[in-house]
Amino acid sequence: MTIILSISATPEERWAAGPNGLFRIEDDKLTPTPQPMERLACCCAIHDRLLVGGAPHGAAYLLDGLEEWQAAWMDGAAPMVLCLAADPEVETSGVLLAGSESEGVFRTTNRGRRWVPCNFGLHNYTILTLAWAPPMDRDNWLRREIVFAGTEEGIYRSPNGGRGWKRAECPDAPYQSIAVGPDFHSTGVVLAGSEDQGLWRSNDGGRSFAAVEGAPQRVNALAATPGGWLLSDENQIWRSADGLTWTP
Repeated sequence: MTIILSISATPEERWAAGPNGLFRIEDDKLTPTPQPMERLACCCAIHDRLLVGGAPHGAAYLLDGLEEWQAAWMDGAAPMVLCLAADPEVETSGVLLAGSESEGVFRTTNRGRRWVPCNFGLHNYTILTLAWAPPMDRDNWLRREIVFAGTEEGIYRSPNGGRGWKRAECPDAPYQSIAVGPDFHSTGVVLAGSEDQGLWRSNDGGRSFAAVEGAPQRVNALAATPGGWLLSDENQIWRSADGLTWTP
């Protein structure tokens, strides 16, 4: 069985990554694609390139139309990258974040060529997941760039695109998945999942989280959709319109 840890897509193509390798998703089939990592953990497709994260190179990228991968410069480090997340406006900002196994968050402003650590405010440097909020309206005078990180011991919120972090009010637990609602800026709803502590919900913009009673007690993955939320546990997919009431 092929293990998939990460899926990423652009309007033109879809990719999947995991310990068995990198795959292009074509007609619901997985086509193996060469990539440079010995231990592959994640992929992230943006408008002009594909990035992968893992070890030993940390992060690497492949420009559209080329066949040779380029290793990223990660401030002289070579962390095991577990997750990648692109700024919703990456085409103009060039910003992506990478979460590592032991060295925290890395940030790039040139679409993955060079990364620098951005760990101010983090209490734990094992980053299991990253999730951006939708961009705020450009005419908003206080235009924040909100992004969340799940670590081995808590959930962190950044109001400035990952430059600095503040721990949310939540129990000490490993949080492997975070999903931000498409209407986040009006509702403030964020969901966070733990494989051993169940589902947690915030309605104040990710500053504090409360347990969702009746939700599955094991959360492997979360996704926000225009019509609600999706959750997977070890057995099946669950659906919810509001993040509170779940049905398989």
